[in-house]
Amino acid sequence: MADDLFTPTITPATYAPQRPPWRPGSLIYPAVFGGPLAVTVLALVNARRLRLPGRATLAIAGAGLAAVVTRMAVTVALLDGHLSGPGRLVGALSGAVVWAVANLTQKGRFRTYEMRGGEPASLVLPGIGAAVGLGIVEGIVIVLTVALR
Repeated sequence: MADDLFTPTITPATYAPQRPPWRPGSLIYPAVFGGPLAVTVLALVNARRLRLPGRATLAIAGAGLAAVVTRMAVTVALLDGHLSGPGRLVGALSGAVVWAVANLTQKGRFRTYEMRGGEPASLVLPGIGAAVGLGIVEGIVIVLTVALR
């Protein structure tokens, strides 16, 4: 009976992910600097790395789609396509909303991964790449939408 007290309750991982996941809290940086599209893509990749259930992945994708559409609509309709100043704030806030959903759905699974001895992958290069690359894609789509309006 006394031996049971010293038995670990967290067992080693039954699976090892092919690529280690990123820390969900760190996704806030590409969310704020890159917008909703950047954080949605990174969060979906991280969901796959964490092997999240389909519901959680769909929640992230749904929040991302809603945030991208809202960001586009507000920037085009209310801000006349201006991407600086208030337009930048709209992008950062909509990205933060997607991050909140991703963080809520991923942090439990990530904690389990860490407690089983897993180390998080570095988000520096992917985060910068997504923030810059997908931020530019968002900007181009907004500019084209305003031009075609």
